[in-house]
Amino acid sequence: MTSSILTMPFRIVFGILKFFLFPWYVRWIFRLPWIVFAGLAAWVGYLAYQEYENYRFNVFEAGYQVSEGVPDPTPLSKWNSVSDVYSNDEVHVSGLYFSALPQGQFDPVGLERGFILLADDQGREVKAALVVRPNDLPFLQRQLEAQGDGDRIAVNVNGTLSRSSDWLSAIETELLVMNIPGSPDLVVIKPFLGNRADALHDAAENSFGMVSLLGGLAGVLAFLGAGRFLSGRGARLAASAHQSRKSGREVQAEKQAAQAAQNLGLPDQAPEASPWGTFQPQPRDTDTSDKPTRMVKPQTPAQVKASRAKPKREADVVIPTEPEYKSVFPGGGSAFRFKTADQIIKQTFGVRSGLKSSEQTIKSSKGEE
Repeated sequence: MTSSILTMPFRIVFGILKFFLFPWYVRWIFRLPWIVFAGLAAWVGYLAYQEYENYRFNVFEAGYQVSEGVPDPTPLSKWNSVSDVYSNDEVHVSGLYFSALPQGQFDPVGLERGFILLADDQGREVKAALVVRPNDLPFLQRQLEAQGDGDRIAVNVNGTLSRSSDWLSAIETELLVMNIPGSPDLVVIKPFLGNRADALHDAAENSFGMVSLLGGLAGVLAFLGAGRFLSGRGARLAASAHQSRKSGREVQAEKQAAQAAQNLGLPDQAPEASPWGTFQPQPRDTDTSDKPTRMVKPQTPAQVKASRAKPKREADVVIPTEPEYKSVFPGGGSAFRFKTADQIIKQTFGVRSGLKSSEQTIKSSKGEE
């Protein structure tokens, strides 16, 4: 009863997960042994721990970056992806903002983004794309316009370098649609909106999301493993209890059989209700020598009663006589007849034998004498 109460919540949760989260073709996952779930939970938990260490390092490095201050800006015409990228992919570039350049949007993986284009510090080509959420585009535009006047404004942009190839490919496609030539070394930057220190700390805190994701997955796997273990344990306990009850019934049956055997007495004192009838006790010899004994054929109650009745006298016994033999062949007698050798030879070959009987031979010899 206790095991059933413990496993009931697990069964309810399993049913909900199967119905709402997993289609029928992946529900075989719930039939895996508990040890598999435990191994997966340990592995994912280890990954979560590694991500947690990365998170702690990001927080520490964000504090160090804030204390170090903003790095010096690098002109886009001289910017290098190796030497001009700082801790946590921080970049600080200088270029030209043209208000006449159009803004664009893209949606590579279901998360819509907007971008504003920057030319290099010499105004020769579009060298950078500043990517933010679509609703943050007006704020970014005001932030750029606040650094100067006119249609051509020299600006400094501090942010984080994006290394996403999907973003870069989507922006290049949009530039082709706009018919705007872009640099082959286009830089994709996620600019800091507002205070730099807050932006760095927020970026470091956002890295905890992977820790939560992996930790939650490890917890779910551990929960499934525990559920499978408790379910199997409950089944084993139920089987053990059933076996125990069965063994108890067998022991009780053996005791009842032994008690019945004691009540019946010795084997040669079989009850009258035996299906084999009454067993006649075998007479015992006074001789102590080992002699083989013979079994007495059991008799039915009718045979026992007949044997106990008074035997009939020989005069009373009437032996029935056999009926007189009557031949079924014409003329009576038996149809089987012996034939002589001459008769057999004549019947078979059509001639008589050349042999003469012994009497004829003797008579002929006497006549010659």
